[in-house]
Amino acid sequence: MAAGINKRLSAVITSVLILLMAVICFILLSCSPRQSAVQVEAEGALLIPSQEEETRLRAYCPEIALTLTWQEGESGSAALVVENIAAESAEVKITPAAGQQEASCTVEKVSPTVLKLTVKGSGTQRLELKPASADKGMPFQFAVVGDCQGRIDVLSKIIEEVNKSDADFLICLGDLVASGSDEEYKAFQEAMLKLNCPYYTIPGNHDVKGDGIDYYRNNFGPEYYSFDYRGSRFFLLNSSSMGMDDEQLAWLQEKLGEGEQPAYIFLHVPPVDPRGGDHAFLDSNQAQAFIELVAAPTSPVKGIFSGHIHMFYQGQIAGVDFVISGGGGASLYASADQGGYYHFALCRAAADGLQVEPVKIEAPSRSDELVVNGKKGDVIISQDELEEMAVLEGELSFENQFGNFKGKGIYRAVPIRDLVEKVGGMEPGDNLMVYALDGYSQAFAYENVYPESCGWTERQGEMALAVEYNNTSVPEWPDGYRIAFFPEDGVYDNEDCSLTSAPGQGWHLYQSAGARWVRNVIRLEVVPCQDQE
Repeated sequence: MAAGINKRLSAVITSVLILLMAVICFILLSCSPRQSAVQVEAEGALLIPSQEEETRLRAYCPEIALTLTWQEGESGSAALVVENIAAESAEVKITPAAGQQEASCTVEKVSPTVLKLTVKGSGTQRLELKPASADKGMPFQFAVVGDCQGRIDVLSKIIEEVNKSDADFLICLGDLVASGSDEEYKAFQEAMLKLNCPYYTIPGNHDVKGDGIDYYRNNFGPEYYSFDYRGSRFFLLNSSSMGMDDEQLAWLQEKLGEGEQPAYIFLHVPPVDPRGGDHAFLDSNQAQAFIELVAAPTSPVKGIFSGHIHMFYQGQIAGVDFVISGGGGASLYASADQGGYYHFALCRAAADGLQVEPVKIEAPSRSDELVVNGKKGDVIISQDELEEMAVLEGELSFENQFGNFKGKGIYRAVPIRDLVEKVGGMEPGDNLMVYALDGYSQAFAYENVYPESCGWTERQGEMALAVEYNNTSVPEWPDGYRIAFFPEDGVYDNEDCSLTSAPGQGWHLYQSAGARWVRNVIRLEVVPCQDQE
């Protein structure tokens, strides 16, 4: 009987404890600001999808505005995380809608470029965030870099140096990545987390490959836009299509006519190639229309910045300062004394004009070894071994997506079949993945490696790894090691590429024979048929 009483007493105590805990939880919840459903609209920032209760945003302008709207009769707390903002100097201003009570806001600095805002309020509230120095006028400094193309090692060094400078922000002039893949973009974003100032971007022709423009829009911002900063206006334009359409030109004309403040223009592909080459707008009429607009007597434009040409150049277009800054990591287009060095440009905007200084970056040392993965394990092949295996030699060239023939010269190369045989070779249905230093990768079929198996010998010829170009080897040859094809006529054109690309590869993804000539190859991997997704 005593045991039964003890059992009932224990049950009563348990029930009382449960009730007590429920009361405590109710009191705590009543005293704490509750997270209520709030609608957030942003100007100058992107809403980033998140699994967290807090709302994440990425600023693509120095100044942003947020409109918070609670449901009618509701009040509560809203948590916002704002990324890519000058956290140290940011000022927050709250303005309630007419007739409503002003909300309160606590600000927490998470990192040099991230703020967490906790807003307690109701109704409709407008939050404005801007740097404390935004209205103080000139002078000020900003940094510019172009054509990183996935070279995270070079980009990391550039970030270190920008962090040492007094730059208020960094503008990336396009070609952030090599081929527009999500993985490449994520690697770029991860590297940029170490930057201590905000950065703003424009798309380059490499960024929009495949579905790259979709990732770009969802994570970096509009394709073209403008913002004001300390008495100047910045125009970030989209020339990734190798030109600029009438709609964008009309928008630019309208915006340039809105004020007299100094203006600076940023675009990836320049209207003209200062070297006299073809790395410029494809349509000369578009180029002329752009130049006439920005260099008009009434134009406020004080400087034009472009990438696309992998070097540093400073000159003028029709009397306007013109800067090429394409030394962010991609293979260089000139000798060092002609501007062919890795760099970013540090710019000082002042009432007496624009000063631009290239800050040189020492190129990270790269391995001259090649890794080959296959069915029978892995091998590492040194440069000396590759030189000994280079049994192919010939004058070759390829056609790019614009119908121009590039890369003409004498190549010495190792047959790819000889390299994969070291790890067990390939069988029909297998693929070969080729990996480059910048993180880019491309798939090739069994038939590319063994062209005689399907009659591709005339059109494609031997697939090889070039180790020397015009008697120049790695590291002096900036593109090596490089995939090369040896067709019977020595010219791998776009028709050849279309006829020697397996379904889902090569031409079917990007219509350029030159795109098959992968540069800076560091690894080959045989992917057996059964392991392919």
